Amino acid sequence: MVVAAVALPLLLTFLLALLDIGRVVFLAAETDTAAHAVRCLVEAQAESASRPGDLDRSAREASPSLGGEGLELDIVASVGEVERREYGHKLFDGKERAFFERSAQVSTRPLEVTVSVRGYYLTPVGALIAQASGVPDASFSCKAHVRGLIDETIEGGAW
Repeated sequence: MVVAAVALPLLLTFLLALLDIGRVVFLAAETDTAAHAVRCLVEAQAESASRPGDLDRSAREASPSLGGEGLELDIVASVGEVERREYGHKLFDGKERAFFERSAQVSTRPLEVTVSVRGYYLTPVGALIAQASGVPDASFSCKAHVRGLIDETIEGGAW
């Protein structure tokens, strides 16, 4: 009986810590999924980078759990200036039965997306974990940063 009286509080503390840590790990993975979804949206429609509602909708469709109560979602998408690069494009000449090279150009715009989620631990054990980590308000945050390229080779990036 004495062992149960000592073991039960320790077991409950361990389970509550697992609950909070597991939630943070899960939300970190969901934040990464949301960042990739937003990147795909902006790569397909560059003008959506300036529409926060589109970015938010894309992130929440890819990761619905980020819309949970008590979670704050922040999305930033920035598109850079057009960069042009030349490269050698090899073609085959059937008459000469050989390859030849001609100069070609590709135009892209760099894209960076950052998705952050901030929330609070669900249990008092999570609050203790936060305090031990030096966070005074028992909160946690997860951040994902991805990069991409928008194809501008053909006007508007479409083929």
